[in-house]
Amino acid sequence: MLLRVLALSAALLAGTVAPADASTRTVSVDGAVATPASYTASQLKALGGDLNTLVGAAAPVLPPGKNTALRVTVTVTGSAHRAVTFALAELDPAFGNHPAVLTTDHGIDLVVRGDRDRSRSVRDVREMRVAVSAATAAERALRITTAHRSVTLPPWLLTHLPSRAVTASFGLGTGQQTHTETGPSLALVLRIAGVVPRADTAVVAVGSDGYGAAVTLAEERTGGRPLLLSTVEDGVPLDLPRLVPLGDVKGGRYVSGVTALDVH
Repeated sequence: MLLRVLALSAALLAGTVAPADASTRTVSVDGAVATPASYTASQLKALGGDLNTLVGAAAPVLPPGKNTALRVTVTVTGSAHRAVTFALAELDPAFGNHPAVLTTDHGIDLVVRGDRDRSRSVRDVREMRVAVSAATAAERALRITTAHRSVTLPPWLLTHLPSRAVTASFGLGTGQQTHTETGPSLALVLRIAGVVPRADTAVVAVGSDGYGAAVTLAEERTGGRPLLLSTVEDGVPLDLPRLVPLGDVKGGRYVSGVTALDVH
């Protein structure tokens, strides 16, 4: 009888411990940040779960320079090691204004409600890892660098690729600007350079002055917002291409005089 009582007690204790473990599971924010943090589901619910806000609270470590926060990317990893990378500026209301949220209805899941499909959703999120690009300008444009190789495409080559014209409107300084931008898609330029463009490929475009900004190809493929390298602006050919993240609220990611694309 004593053995049966002990066995029953052990089973009851096991049943009470398991839910507690689930309720205290945390999501970490780490990588290139000054104040790493961990959040439980209840804390995320109280904070609203906005990915841009959570990363901002961790204080990404930024290099000196203008608008270097636009170089920040965040990789969200869930169960089974599934990972999705975002340019933080895509999520920022001041730039891409395309929010991603950690929901807590059924575990901790990442949802991007403005996307055309759920390919950037992540179940059972465990980590948000922040990276900040240190990519520099190239002496000869257009340099395309990956983890394994570097290729240089002459800017004139871009003018011979299939292109499209878009009307881009964005805030810059104290006013609003509107331009007609014409050029090939960023994904096509990468393909010409021998880079297989995946949906979550992150690219940092760097201008001749060292100014840089990050985008991901999923912004176009899944988010529905074209990404171009413009070679003609308002009918005037450009000496060096301009990154066009169509739909951005402000013009910070419209990198002019692009000499380098850092792909990761």
